[in-house]
Amino acid sequence: MSKPRGILGQAGPLMLGRGGATVLGFALPLILTRLLPQAEFGTYKQVWLVVTTAYFMLQLGLAQSLYYFIPRKDGREKQWLTQATLSLTVLGVLAGVVLYAGRFLVAKQFGNPDLAGFGLPMALIAAFMIAGAPLEITLTAEGRVKTAAWVIFLSDAFRVVASVVPLVLGWGLHGFFWAYVVHAAARCAVQQYFFVRHGRPSVDWKLWKEQLVYALPFGAAILLDIPQKTFHQWAVGWSVDAAAFAIYAQGCFQLPIVNLLYSPISDILQVRLAEPGTDHHRVHIFHDANLRLAAVFFPFTAGMVAAASLFVPALFTHTYDASVPIFRVAILMTPFASLPLDGVLRATGHTRYLFRVFFWRLLVTVPAVLLGMHAFGMVGAITGHAVAESIMRVVMLDKVRRVFDATWSEILPWRQLSLIGAASLVACAPAVYISRQASAGPRPFLALCAAGVAYLVVYLGAIALTPGEGGAVARIRRVLLGHHVAAA
Repeated sequence: MSKPRGILGQAGPLMLGRGGATVLGFALPLILTRLLPQAEFGTYKQVWLVVTTAYFMLQLGLAQSLYYFIPRKDGREKQWLTQATLSLTVLGVLAGVVLYAGRFLVAKQFGNPDLAGFGLPMALIAAFMIAGAPLEITLTAEGRVKTAAWVIFLSDAFRVVASVVPLVLGWGLHGFFWAYVVHAAARCAVQQYFFVRHGRPSVDWKLWKEQLVYALPFGAAILLDIPQKTFHQWAVGWSVDAAAFAIYAQGCFQLPIVNLLYSPISDILQVRLAEPGTDHHRVHIFHDANLRLAAVFFPFTAGMVAAASLFVPALFTHTYDASVPIFRVAILMTPFASLPLDGVLRATGHTRYLFRVFFWRLLVTVPAVLLGMHAFGMVGAITGHAVAESIMRVVMLDKVRRVFDATWSEILPWRQLSLIGAASLVACAPAVYISRQASAGPRPFLALCAAGVAYLVVYLGAIALTPGEGGAVARIRRVLLGHHVAAA
C-alpha cells in the first residue's frame, strides 16, 4: 500500500500565493479606516456585502464542480470546463442586470440612499467576478498548483494597488469601486485566456446534465449557506445606520490567515479524496488536514481573544473600540475552520446532504440571530450566529464520520487536538496581562506585538516541554515543522 502524500506539501504553493496576497491585501482595511469617514466606510461594507453575497450564491456550484470532475482525468476535461465557463458567464450577466435594476431597492433596505449611486460598479463587479470564478479552481484541479498560486498573488496585488491609488488621488469611494471593476474585468479576461488555451470549446449535453446533477444540489446548498453566513450582517445592517454598521463590520473582521490556510488545504483535500486509490487513506488524509489547521487556528483564536482590546485599536484606531466585544465572539468560531467538512462532502459526492444541512442551519440561524440581537444588540447578533454555526458544524462532522465509516474516537486525532488546545490556553496568561495594562494606551500596536511575542514563546514552550517523544507529541511537532503526518 503506497504511503499517502502530505496535504501540506501539495497545498504549499497555494499557501505561499495566498500568503503573498495576504501581505499585500491586509493593509487595505487599515487604509480605508484612516482615509474614509466612518459612515463612508460603512457604505463601502454594505456595497461589498451585496457583491460578495451575489458572487458566492450565483455560482450555483458550477465552479466548485471542477474540483470533482477534472481530477478524475477521464478525457472529458474540456467538456466540464466549457460547460462551467459558459454557465457562469451567463449567470454573471444576469446577476449584473438584476443588481443594477434593484439598486434603489437595496439602498432603501439598508436605509442608505448613497448606496444607489454605486449601482453600476456594484453590478459590473459582481458580473465579472462570477464569470471569472473558475480561474484558480481550474488550475488547482488540473494539478497546476504553482500557476494557481501566482494567479492568486498577482490578482490580489493588482486589486490592492488599483484600490489604493484612487483613494490617494482623492477620488473617493466612486474611484475605489471603479478600480474594483477594472480588477474584476482583468480576472475575467485571464480566465477566458486559460479557457481558450484548452482548445476549441466542446459541449456534450449529456455530460452537461451530469455536471448539473452534481453541481446544482451544492449550488442550492450555497443559496442557503451564504444567507446563513451573512444573515447576522444583513440583520444588523437593516437595523442601524452606516456608522454603526461600520462598528459591527470591523468586529466581524476575519483575519486573512483563516482563508490563507483553510482554502488551499481544503482545495487540495478535495482533489486528494477524488483521486483513484485513496479510499483506504481517507481518515488519515482528513487527520492530516485537520491537524495542519488546528495547530494554527487553536492558538490563533486563544491569542486573539486574549489580546482583542489591543488588536482592534492597533489596526483600526480607537475609533472602533466598540468593536472589541463583537470581535471576541466572532473569533471564537475560528477553531471550527480546522474541520474542512464542506470539502470532504463535496469530494465524496454528498452535495444533496449539504443542501439539507444548510437548510436546517439557516432555519436555526435566523431565530438565533434575531433573538440575540433583540436581547443584547449587536453582540447578541454575532453570538446567535456563532451558536447556530457551532451546532451545525458538529452535525456535519457526524455525517463525515459516517461517510468514512469511522467511530467518534477515530474521526479526529483527539489527543493531539487536546494538547494543542491546552497549550493555547496556557499561553493566554501573558497576553491577557499585557492587554489589561496597555489597552487604553496611545501605542496599542507596540503592546500588541509584545503580547504576540509573549504568547508565541509560551505556546511553543508548552509544546516543547510536553513529556514524551513519541505518539501525539511527536505528531504535533511534525505538524509545526511542516512534515507529513503519518497514520497513527
